[in-house]
Amino acid sequence: MVTRIFLFACALCFGAGFAHAETAITTASDIKEIQFIPLATLPQSPETARLNEGCNDRYRVEKLTAIGKQVAQLGWIVTGEIALGRYRVVTFASGFDDGTSGVCFSRNANIGIFDGGKLVALAYTKKSVEWMLGTVEPLESGALMLRSYDPGAPLGELREENGGLRITKVAPEQTFCQGRATVPNVYGKTIQAARKILIAHGWKPQRPSEKPIEGDLAASLAGAGIIEAETCSGTGYGYCSFNYSGAAGALGITTMGDDGSTVISYFVVCAKKK
Repeated sequence: MVTRIFLFACALCFGAGFAHAETAITTASDIKEIQFIPLATLPQSPETARLNEGCNDRYRVEKLTAIGKQVAQLGWIVTGEIALGRYRVVTFASGFDDGTSGVCFSRNANIGIFDGGKLVALAYTKKSVEWMLGTVEPLESGALMLRSYDPGAPLGELREENGGLRITKVAPEQTFCQGRATVPNVYGKTIQAARKILIAHGWKPQRPSEKPIEGDLAASLAGAGIIEAETCSGTGYGYCSFNYSGAAGALGITTMGDDGSTVISYFVVCAKKK
């Protein structure tokens, strides 16, 4: 579900409300649904974000930098700020709507790129797309992982490239633990397919410390040979968790779906160096 009160990506916006950067940086997007343009002036939010509402307050950053304050003063809800080399990346939206399972759906969500306190580029999704850009996560490679506020696999990566900025598809693999651990890209794959790839890359399935309770989907998955299934939520988006171990630490996988099928996220807990 995506609500767009005033579509940030409309054609008229660019003709009238947006000012392109005086010294434009090079921007590119390898993902057809995502627009990424040089931009110098951020317009006012198309709505006044309502305060004291669960979703708005949940995502709103309380302590803002000077750059974040610039965005907030224009009526936007700033949801995150993070560095990308010389740049400052700010995520923001005009508001949020409540959804099932505690999920919040964004309105007019975008990602702004600032250089020296000035806006230089903006990323957003096209009008026909049913999802929006949301949060960003730092990667060991130096790039940023892009996610929607909606639950699901990552959308892509934002990285510096040849003096400019580029949005790419998710890399074939990620490193963790200062390069000691490598996790292949299994986003969007079924757990059955993902575990084969992980095992081939040295990640060993680990039985949970406590056996899944009877009736839990995790118990059914374990019975079908996926012994690393730990637990599954019985309602909402049907999240399931799975555990693996490797030479550099432990790997946790989260899936989503009625049958616990689709991998949407993972994390690594690094072991201490010997």
